[in-house]
Amino acid sequence: MPSTPTTKSQVQAYRFVLRRMQSALVRKDAVMLHDPMRTHTRATIVGVCLAGLGLLGFLIWGILAPKPTAPTKDGIVIGKPSGQVYVLVAQPQRKLIPVFNLASARLLLQARKEGGDEKSNPVGNAEGPGSGGGAVKVEAPKVVDDNELRDIPKDRKVGIPDGPDLLPSADQRVGPPWTVCDEAQLNRDLPDPDENQPDRKNAETTVMAGVSDLGAQLAQNESLLVRLDVEAPGQSPDDQRAYLVYRTPGTANLPNTSAVRAEVDLSRDDVTTALGLERAEPREISVGLLNAIPEKAALATPDIDSLGNASRVDDLDEFGIVRNGEVFQVDRAGETSRFYVLQRDGIEEVKQTTAELLRYHDNPGAPEITAVTPDAITNIRQVNNIDDSTFPERNTEVLAAENFPVACLSWRTVGEGDNREARTAVHIGKTVPGRPTPVRISSPSADGVRIDYFYMPPGRGAVVRQATSNADFDTGQITLISDRGVKYGVPDATTAAALGLDNQLPAPQNIIQLLPDGASLSVDDVEQSFDSVPYDRGEYPTESEQARPQGGG
Repeated sequence: MPSTPTTKSQVQAYRFVLRRMQSALVRKDAVMLHDPMRTHTRATIVGVCLAGLGLLGFLIWGILAPKPTAPTKDGIVIGKPSGQVYVLVAQPQRKLIPVFNLASARLLLQARKEGGDEKSNPVGNAEGPGSGGGAVKVEAPKVVDDNELRDIPKDRKVGIPDGPDLLPSADQRVGPPWTVCDEAQLNRDLPDPDENQPDRKNAETTVMAGVSDLGAQLAQNESLLVRLDVEAPGQSPDDQRAYLVYRTPGTANLPNTSAVRAEVDLSRDDVTTALGLERAEPREISVGLLNAIPEKAALATPDIDSLGNASRVDDLDEFGIVRNGEVFQVDRAGETSRFYVLQRDGIEEVKQTTAELLRYHDNPGAPEITAVTPDAITNIRQVNNIDDSTFPERNTEVLAAENFPVACLSWRTVGEGDNREARTAVHIGKTVPGRPTPVRISSPSADGVRIDYFYMPPGRGAVVRQATSNADFDTGQITLISDRGVKYGVPDATTAAALGLDNQLPAPQNIIQLLPDGASLSVDDVEQSFDSVPYDRGEYPTESEQARPQGGG
């Protein structure tokens, strides 16, 4: 019996029933006034087509794109996966010169750019002359598979073995503030808590770069009384000089005050009484922190011409003020008291600290300062013989090391362009600001000063000009500082440009010099070649170092 062929209407009906079943399962709607699966089907088809086009594009790119190969002209090549850095020399014979680091590679290219026959061949083979002076354009190294380099002749290893690990680009650099901190290790083993004094032999010094949250600043009415640690290298046990660290008074013309230090003679009772230091106990301070704080004139009684002799000014006789060097105060409504000193030919306004020093000079039991009415000085000549501009405005409260074991000096710049100025501030607290995870430093600086730790945000570097004043901001020694706390000298701006280290920021020389020295990054030093590199044995971690608590970044 012949079979009945399926008609087109039956096929369409069958498909319609399937779609109704799908709609019932997906949407719980078997009526299916419209086809809900049509959109899903179209989206699936479009997705498959796009995926196919993408795969086809990658296939074509993989076939047509060339594999990375060594450049045909002089340049820097990094082997993959070995990570070895090479300088490729194209003329007169193509070869690879292995170098220790990227800094060595860039300096070697600069040496070839600058020199003649001798400089164009750092390993002693005969090559053509260099192409003249000037800085080499800084280009990114080309990463090439090691298999592509295996047939190119290789020369002796050249460069600076102790060069920096990183030549920081603009977004990898840190700037001010620069900070040096002393942290006194308190002796908790003493039986009497009131005798809990800092053990200065265990004080730790940390240099930090790029840390902006430094905690509370020393206030205008606060100070630190410090004395150099007698255990410091080169320090004489007989050197008992003490310094008062305070903020210079702010004025309308100079609102940004700086922290400074001034020597005080603690052996003189009149000085300690005048400055309110009779009961203050000096904290010992490291050489690094002390040298980082700018020094001003000593806090001592100013020189007065014919001190103690009768003055030619007789307008104040009724108040009993008749001798040169006698001080008095004038009170005006709504103003703080102003202090003056009588001199031979007039009077001079001074700060309260200066007035107290003159009041107690050779007379610790001096009476209170005499008050004078404002009209009494109207016709008296004003003179200007005493410079007490850096003295504190008034006596300050000395902060004890037991309460504030950490003292830091920070340095930054304010203003822009030619108006930039350096500002220093002292920060005090109980812990090192930010509780960073620092790198331990074991090598002393070139001056023999040793710090304990260094911190910079990891993976960063600093490119600076060491400055002792505002005039050095653009002319000081160019220096690269790694995140390991090692500083590398750069001889000139041309070499810095060849290394990609232009646009240097100013930094304080007295803090930068605390860091240990690395290699000099010069084109002369880069021409050394080696079979193997001799080395000095390093240090193994100690139990105390392994137990040191790690802070947050």
